[in-house]
Amino acid sequence: MLLEDLLALLTTGLTMGAIYAMVAVSFNIAYKPTNVFNMAQGELVMLGAMFAWALMTQQHLSWIVGLVVVMGAVAVIGLFEERVAVATLIKRPSNHHGWIISTLAFSIILINLCDRIWGTDPQVVPPVPGATMDTVQIGSLTFSTQQVAVFAIAVASIAAVEWVYGHTLAGKAVLAVAEDRDAARLNGISPSRLTMTSFAIAAAYAALTGVVAAPLLLASTSIGMALLVKGFMALAIGGVGSNWGALAAGLMLGCVESISSVQLTPGYRQLLLLGVVLVVLLVKPFGLFGRGALREV
Repeated sequence: MLLEDLLALLTTGLTMGAIYAMVAVSFNIAYKPTNVFNMAQGELVMLGAMFAWALMTQQHLSWIVGLVVVMGAVAVIGLFEERVAVATLIKRPSNHHGWIISTLAFSIILINLCDRIWGTDPQVVPPVPGATMDTVQIGSLTFSTQQVAVFAIAVASIAAVEWVYGHTLAGKAVLAVAEDRDAARLNGISPSRLTMTSFAIAAAYAALTGVVAAPLLLASTSIGMALLVKGFMALAIGGVGSNWGALAAGLMLGCVESISSVQLTPGYRQLLLLGVVLVVLLVKPFGLFGRGALREV
């Protein structure tokens, strides 16, 4: 393999890995105050991409205005999902895993609605302002400025999420609810309000992921499930709750997937990625950067 080819594969892998990491972080945002993995998270990313195409291409909104509208619209959908598919279940200890079915059902409903509204054909979405899909070559390295933008947005947004958790009262309240929901309630924190807010923010972040990823992946109603699976893999490898771990794991998965594409068919690439997840979890059951939960006795 030539050096140019290897660098091109690594560039693609890092870009896709950044997208997987953003999906994993959106999982984490919803998970922290609820202990719920939103199985519709991939479809929220898809909604971000499809709304971006509809508003920026069909309605000719500017990229910034379109992004704000898309994130707001998907945040409302995420809030609606939390109310109808999660809130009633997490209040009942006997049904505390019912969200697996309810959020998956919400995901299926979204896919079918979007197929009826937009169809299944892939659509082109404008790149980030100032970036293009045109390739730039520096020595042996070839890349597009859109790939650089995706990577930069992923790192910057994850850093912003970590800052909110570590330096704001709202972020610390979320961490308190994640640690002990009942104790947080006794200290005047409303777990239900934080759950609603976190689901809305997780949905908005998923929409951001869809908007920045769509120029590379094309907006399509079929991208949600693939991103859900890859994002969940990154979450498992990095460690549930660890956003920087999600970034490291996403980049690793992206590079493994890209480099293996030279020799392996898509089916075998999926098996390889599952093997990576299995090996990591056998060695580190809580992920590379995760920590085990304390058991009450």
